Amino acid sequence: MKFSRNRAIAFAVIVPAFLLATASCKKSNNTNIGGTMTASLNDTAWTANYAVGGIYTQIADQFEIVGARSSSGDTTSFYLSFSTPFSVNQSISSDTSSLDVQYIDTKSGVFFDGGNIAGHSLLTVTTYDLTNLKIGGTFSGVLYNVVNSADSLVITGGTFNTAFTLQ
Repeated sequence: MKFSRNRAIAFAVIVPAFLLATASCKKSNNTNIGGTMTASLNDTAWTANYAVGGIYTQIADQFEIVGARSSSGDTTSFYLSFSTPFSVNQSISSDTSSLDVQYIDTKSGVFFDGGNIAGHSLLTVTTYDLTNLKIGGTFSGVLYNVVNSADSLVITGGTFNTAFTLQ
């Protein structure tokens, strides 16, 4: 399945907007939305400088975590999506599950995927607290440009730690 450039750009805008909008809806008592996300992209450090947010959609048994970085008029973001159940400290692979790791650059319109469309990724949940609605973990993978499969990003040392809302 190929993603058009316009569809990739729309996806890059809609996903973070959706997460921010739904995170502000108070279906749970958790008001501490925020956290951290870091990774290395082709050996270049990346750190989210906007609040990292997470949503757990109960009806779909799906976690979605987004971290964004804005610098010099460019916004880049990671989108992590994975299903439950999962085991803490055991890797989830996009090759054998619904894990998807995506990287989006809104200025250039480039959209990289590591799971649902192209590439492959790993994610490990290292902390999970359903009582206090917090989740943390690591991620890595090889993500491919959905328009130009010869273009790829190697993601290493990815980490996330955030509160999440229940939907």
